[in-house]
Amino acid sequence: MRIQFPDLARPKQAAKNLVRLSPDLRLSAVHEALAHALGYRDWHEFSSSHPSGASTPLFETDDALRVILGVADALELPDPDVQYAISKASLLQDRSIDNQLSLRSAIWRKHVFGAPRRGKPGTILRNKAYGANEPAYLRQAGRPTHLLFDTGMGMRADFEVATPLTPLPDFVPSRLWLPYGCWTLQDNSEVIFARDYYPMWRIAEGAVERLDPWLWINDIANEVHFGQAGTAVWASGLARELALRHLEERRIFELPKLVDVMPYLFETDVQSIADGVEKLWKQRGGNQKPPAYAELSIRITA
Repeated sequence: MRIQFPDLARPKQAAKNLVRLSPDLRLSAVHEALAHALGYRDWHEFSSSHPSGASTPLFETDDALRVILGVADALELPDPDVQYAISKASLLQDRSIDNQLSLRSAIWRKHVFGAPRRGKPGTILRNKAYGANEPAYLRQAGRPTHLLFDTGMGMRADFEVATPLTPLPDFVPSRLWLPYGCWTLQDNSEVIFARDYYPMWRIAEGAVERLDPWLWINDIANEVHFGQAGTAVWASGLARELALRHLEERRIFELPKLVDVMPYLFETDVQSIADGVEKLWKQRGGNQKPPAYAELSIRITA
């Protein structure tokens, strides 16, 4: 299926965003990969196919997945980075956080977890403890059963969880993307951080930057929270509304890099989000130099 655009503005911006993801990428290679993913033989054919009256398409989830995963495979890039680059160019039109969360969880189901079934990690169960009846990802079956809730990791007795007959909708845990608060640094820039105090976004002079979660931020002049510090209400109610409003006011509609730890949280040797962050660092950031306002928070062992 070919996806048509009224002009080349958004595809060209998407290509520019993609080429910034790796110093080894050439713009011509990105053009070809993007054209193929959109259903064309090459960039020349794509750039010549703009029917009058066409409007920017509103992607269905399957089409968006095909484009993101096709480009990621062709260019050998992490699919979360491709999703971010394409979204920043408004190629998918809908830049809402809800849409980004839906795409990310759909990719996990397709490429990480596979079809759900009883006892399989990545299957969403119902947590029945204390009358909660809330969804949770199965991390490890047994006694106790290890789970990943919307708000973090936990354990339940095997009789306190149930595998539903009809699979429950996938979700991205708030622990990995919803802001908990923000820091103002001495240079007047702002860093938005997660519940576990991992940095997610930096805003400086109006520019928004995604931050690596393995950074330790220095020179903090002030700290504020969207909810009452130390309480369990940070992911719901007024605190959630304030956090979402904070992102919207800064026109942040994409997902932070912290979300990329999700697949690692289901490995048997990972017992915390910190373990997942360390694995992500080893996979993607081991040779990167921290920026001037931060240092590496990972303890390097021989």
